[in-house]
Amino acid sequence: MLRQVRGLRVASILVFLLLGVILLDLGRSESYIANRAQSHPLFSSYFPPDLVSVALDGTWKEDIKTVHGFNKVFEQRLEECRNGSGPCSKNQDKVVLLAWYHFRRALEGHMQGENVWCDAMMDAMHEMGYNLLLVQNRTHFEDLWRRHHASVQLIIWEDSDFGAGAKPCLRNSTCVYAPPGLDLPVPPPNSTHLNIPIWKVFLAHWWNGSSEPLGGPFTLSPEPYNHWPHGKNGGKDNFYVGYSLERTCLKTPFTPHAQRPRQAYLLSKSLKYFVMPSYILPDPQGVTENQLNDDFYANLARTNNITWLGRFKLDEMPKELPPHLPPGITQVERMDRPAFQRLVSQSRVLFGIGRPYLSPSPYEALCLGVPFINPVSGWDQEDPENREKWDAQQGGLLFTGVDEPYAYHVKVGDRDGFARAVRKAMETPIERFIPPHMKMSAVIDRMGVLLETDWRPTALVQMEATKYTFNE
Repeated sequence: MLRQVRGLRVASILVFLLLGVILLDLGRSESYIANRAQSHPLFSSYFPPDLVSVALDGTWKEDIKTVHGFNKVFEQRLEECRNGSGPCSKNQDKVVLLAWYHFRRALEGHMQGENVWCDAMMDAMHEMGYNLLLVQNRTHFEDLWRRHHASVQLIIWEDSDFGAGAKPCLRNSTCVYAPPGLDLPVPPPNSTHLNIPIWKVFLAHWWNGSSEPLGGPFTLSPEPYNHWPHGKNGGKDNFYVGYSLERTCLKTPFTPHAQRPRQAYLLSKSLKYFVMPSYILPDPQGVTENQLNDDFYANLARTNNITWLGRFKLDEMPKELPPHLPPGITQVERMDRPAFQRLVSQSRVLFGIGRPYLSPSPYEALCLGVPFINPVSGWDQEDPENREKWDAQQGGLLFTGVDEPYAYHVKVGDRDGFARAVRKAMETPIERFIPPHMKMSAVIDRMGVLLETDWRPTALVQMEATKYTFNE
């Protein structure tokens, strides 16, 4: 009898210990997911390219130029997995619907920031083995959902009303499945209801804010806004996916500094940026036309032997202003992204003039070994050196601690400061610079968290927090 009691005690202790291990493991798992969902540590140092990035060169989609051709490849791959007619590797039975039109434009070779982001996300998901299906319009979206709903892991959508935008759907009971409690199982689509689980819908948002109806956790961001200071981090609760430029910039050979001409490239898509309020050298009298006649660039060209290059749209200027470049600047021909990277890689500095905001080009330049002059457009007049109160053209560099010799942060209106920064950057070589959170392996890691997490519990929390209701 005594042995039996002792045996029961030992068994009870073992069960208690086992239960503790299980609970500890669950806690670690939840903590691990939470930590993985955050950005990688942000540290201003040079990091060599990842081996995975060298292999992940994007060539898998270079010969596919149409939505039909793109989807055909993945639907065939999905069918092989379903019917057993071919190999079925990890995630080959899963689909991600790409309903943001910038995914299509990335396939077409467009260079806008959103397209660069989409390009990196597609590469990451492809590397993980998922099937990617591009959406052309709402009818096409509904057809893809009805045919593949059982395989859809996630939908990356856009927060808009036009085209295949998400707004008409996300508060419509005939479109999304979002009953109180989010009861399972989810009914399949029928003739009147699509029954898209609301927890599978994520909205891509380039700017520093979140998208309705479920807010931050269901909003994807290109920048780690949670690292931006209070008051400037409207997207702090967003899911940071980010992007990487390694795949493209590593294809461009590094040009040794001694072999580069004394060339500076101006970051500006349009001539109108020279006459906008955000321009770095505003005219003291407020006469915007004087900004087109400013001799700042010509003087530096003459005194420091600098060649200023740039590509500017001339047809967006106000009608009352003549469309001519400021003295000392040379307009280059229209070019594709590889040609742009080659030209930047042969420059000694990339020079920002205030717009466009949050452009990927400064990161691209750093990856090519070219520093960036980052204009600071706003600051606290009573605390002007407090960087947490600054606004900059590329806030991602400022608020993640990237500083000289990689990024030179100069206040708008400081002519001498901009001149000093250009001269210093021209004479201070840098190697390729890749922030760790922008390495391709980091993007794949975060994308893995996004795709492998069950977001239903989070959706329940957000539905309560946002007082989610249908419009009907």
